[in-house]
Amino acid sequence: MAVGFFAGCLILYVLGGARVMGGEIPVWQAVLPVLVLCAATAFRSVLPLVAVLVGTVTVSLEAAASGGLGPVLIYTDLLYAAALYGAPWLCRALQFGTVAATMAATVVFLFIGDRSEGVTTGLIVALLLISPVWTGVLIRNHKEQADAERQRAAQINRLAELDRKTVLQTERTRMARELHDLVANHLSAIAIHSSAVLSLQEAHSGRQDRSGGAPDRADEEDPVLRALAVIRENSVQGLAEMRRMVVLLRSDRAVDDDWDRPQLNALGALVEQARPAAAAAELTLHTEFPESFPEVSSVIEVTAYRIVQEALTNCLKHAAAGRVRIRCEAGTEQLTISVDSPLSRPDVPARQRRPGDPATAGAGAGLAGMSERATLVGGVFDAGPDRSAPGRWQVRAVLPLGQNS
Repeated sequence: MAVGFFAGCLILYVLGGARVMGGEIPVWQAVLPVLVLCAATAFRSVLPLVAVLVGTVTVSLEAAASGGLGPVLIYTDLLYAAALYGAPWLCRALQFGTVAATMAATVVFLFIGDRSEGVTTGLIVALLLISPVWTGVLIRNHKEQADAERQRAAQINRLAELDRKTVLQTERTRMARELHDLVANHLSAIAIHSSAVLSLQEAHSGRQDRSGGAPDRADEEDPVLRALAVIRENSVQGLAEMRRMVVLLRSDRAVDDDWDRPQLNALGALVEQARPAAAAAELTLHTEFPESFPEVSSVIEVTAYRIVQEALTNCLKHAAAGRVRIRCEAGTEQLTISVDSPLSRPDVPARQRRPGDPATAGAGAGLAGMSERATLVGGVFDAGPDRSAPGRWQVRAVLPLGQNS
């Protein structure tokens, strides 16, 4: 702005704008005030009081000496900037000061000249002094009102966020209470009853051993005892996980906290944990995992673990007897997960199915959940009959390793 003002004043001087009081003024007399005012313009927003004081003194001396038009135009911008960026007291002082100066100039010219000249002079002074100040005041009021509205909107957003967190915490507490009172109690009942049956069977087997009789299907090869042991183990583990979930829901942690999250290195333990249930379902689990998994984000790690977990659960529920292969291949840019198993036999009646076969067809929520997890991290998911190996079902997910959320 300072450079532009200086160039404009030079153009006015060349076009004759400096010839105001009659005669030609020297070049230095026309350029020096402009340089001072342009220097003040450079600090108009950071030092508005200093800029307007320098401008007032300079324009007053210029008006007494030659009365050039360029310095007056620059001074109007200094008045506008002082009203816009200055302190509140400076803004009020400029409003009263410019009005008083305009009235004084009008009265003076009314006394020393005719009425028309006094009115014309008053209008010109008002245009040069009052107009920029009140324009700056108007814009200042709009900016202050906009700032107040932004602060009010930010406060409303904070209150809304607090309300949302309160509602969320209330809902999490209610869910924790329901999980504890309903699901956890049922799991506890399952664990207690299965443990009681196993204890009775072991006691019966011990009495038979002491009496010299042969135990009737009371050894570890009994499929009923194996099934009861699997039921007890899974119910106890489910109860422990349910209690951890209840603790998490009742705490004030965010739902995305890195708390007790699954890890890729725990996939081997997950498979080992499922081997008893797989043996009861006549399934053989075969794993192909790398020696060490690369460092990946928590989102990718949880997604991969949950996909393997859900795919393994589906194999235990739906697959026919045979071999289940669980493979993970970690490259530099992506992680590939594949779980293939024998297809189930839907033609077998429900009452004739082995313990690992489902009594009814699944609802498909597990496949949908795995697909959603893979899609959310930018991966690809596919599940269906394996074209390269007829009679087998394959679940495959490709997850990018570039996710850092």
